[in-house]
Amino acid sequence: MTAMPFEHDVDLRRTLPELDPACFDGADASDDVAAVARRVGHRPLRKYSPADLLAVVRLGVAPAHTVPPAVALLDADPLLEAAEHPGDLLTAVLELDSRFWLERHELWTAMAGVLERALGEIAARAEKMQEEDAGECWLPALLGDDFMGAVLHFRGMFRE
Repeated sequence: MTAMPFEHDVDLRRTLPELDPACFDGADASDDVAAVARRVGHRPLRKYSPADLLAVVRLGVAPAHTVPPAVALLDADPLLEAAEHPGDLLTAVLELDSRFWLERHELWTAMAGVLERALGEIAARAEKMQEEDAGECWLPALLGDDFMGAVLHFRGMFRE
């Protein structure tokens, strides 16, 4: 049985400042937030690239409005390479503050399903690499150095 695709209720026709007027308040204190605000603040969310979503998720900009579309992208492709390496968006979403996930158990459950599929894909890729190279597969070569820490952080929030 195939799982239903993840659906969210974020209005992708609106800009982040329309959805959360205070979302770029940190722009005065952070050059990174200011740069992202200039780059994407005027565009509706439906026009965000995976790299744009990665940037706002990493910076913690309006997570209630940026994480659900990111989870929808990951639901379709768990190891999506948004900007730097396969799984970079997945890692950023997994690293979100625990309070965000504790307040959104249904979204956490959807993300747990994404993570399960991602781990299956990682295992398949590692096996293929071992067969091709006849040697060890190094996980950071597949997903970056911070992936396992992000998984442990995310999995530790709820005990099911």
